[in-house]
Amino acid sequence: MDVLVCGTGVAGVALAYWLRHHGFTPTVVERAPRVRPGGYATGLRGEALDVLDRMALLEQAEALSLRLGDTAMADDYAAPPVTICAGDLEILRDDLAGLLYQATRREVEYVFGDSIATLEQSADDVRVTFDRGRPRRFDLVAGADGLHSRTRSLAFGPHERFVRHLGVYTAVFSVPGRLGAEDDGRGYRVPGKAAGVLSTRDGARARAALHFASGPLAYDRDDARQHERIVAERFAGEGLLIRRLLEEMRGAEDLFFEANAQVEMDRWFSGRVVLLGDAAYCAAPASGRGASQALIAAYILAGELAAGGDHAQAFASYEREMRGFVDEHQHLGREGTDQFFLGTPPQEGFDRTTAARPHLVRLKDYAPGFAAERPSPGRAAR
Repeated sequence: MDVLVCGTGVAGVALAYWLRHHGFTPTVVERAPRVRPGGYATGLRGEALDVLDRMALLEQAEALSLRLGDTAMADDYAAPPVTICAGDLEILRDDLAGLLYQATRREVEYVFGDSIATLEQSADDVRVTFDRGRPRRFDLVAGADGLHSRTRSLAFGPHERFVRHLGVYTAVFSVPGRLGAEDDGRGYRVPGKAAGVLSTRDGARARAALHFASGPLAYDRDDARQHERIVAERFAGEGLLIRRLLEEMRGAEDLFFEANAQVEMDRWFSGRVVLLGDAAYCAAPASGRGASQALIAAYILAGELAAGGDHAQAFASYEREMRGFVDEHQHLGREGTDQFFLGTPPQEGFDRTTAARPHLVRLKDYAPGFAAERPSPGRAAR
């Protein structure tokens, strides 16, 4: 089967890997000119590490580990700082996406600088037109194109029907290593604002994140200079560290600015089109589960398609396997946003002990014998 995968984030590239492994022919389309740089640390937990191990990529991922400890969010109040628990493996988002891309680029067709314009489904296939390329037909289409998924809009309806704004915006960008923290993370917050800086592996560069509370904003998603102005206005008048971070933000080539939001959908597939990752069930950064969900979902979706039966049965099985996993992580995302970024007390039902543990999903073995022959030393030691 020919499958069009939209997006080169973790979910899309991991899906391409597993589809190719199971004998499908994936094509990945990405509107950016390359795999997107930038982004903050992402914590991989639980079964996500098993997926990387089955891809024989865990050792390489561990070599890229930031080796972060838990992050203490200090503030101006007398109350003790809030601690954000690190994942089992902390890695920069673009390092993880780049690792997956390098593992697939020789066997998977990548089309950069283009995106879907229209989708027309029939009983047998999907006719796809693109903004730049020629029209093509595919057996299936998988949307892994993020919070603002065009695939979702075309197949399911307007963005506004599914995206729930959580009242926080985040800007992430690279800064000189001297501004970075040591091995354990450091964070700072005041009412409605938070900041954090972490060092990259070699210590030469660091990544900064600035978060601020706000209702929905109207802005051009592709205008980085406008994003700079918005963030600078929100953090005007803060202390020395924030002023230094704002200076470094100006002109940063990898500035990422986005709302903290969740995607809530009753169903993740429609006909021959299926969604995964943030396009289907973004849990928000405070959940700490986005990359883990993406890796696990890609493994399960490709495995269900390869297990036999038609695509509708496979899509339904994938959704059954993932639904409870996603629901709990979205709960953590909502509560975590209120507690960590907005400084509000934990709401009833928020359990810090539960939040520190991964919700596990049992991984089926869709193709016995394909897992890495030898577990990586790091995984075996956990």
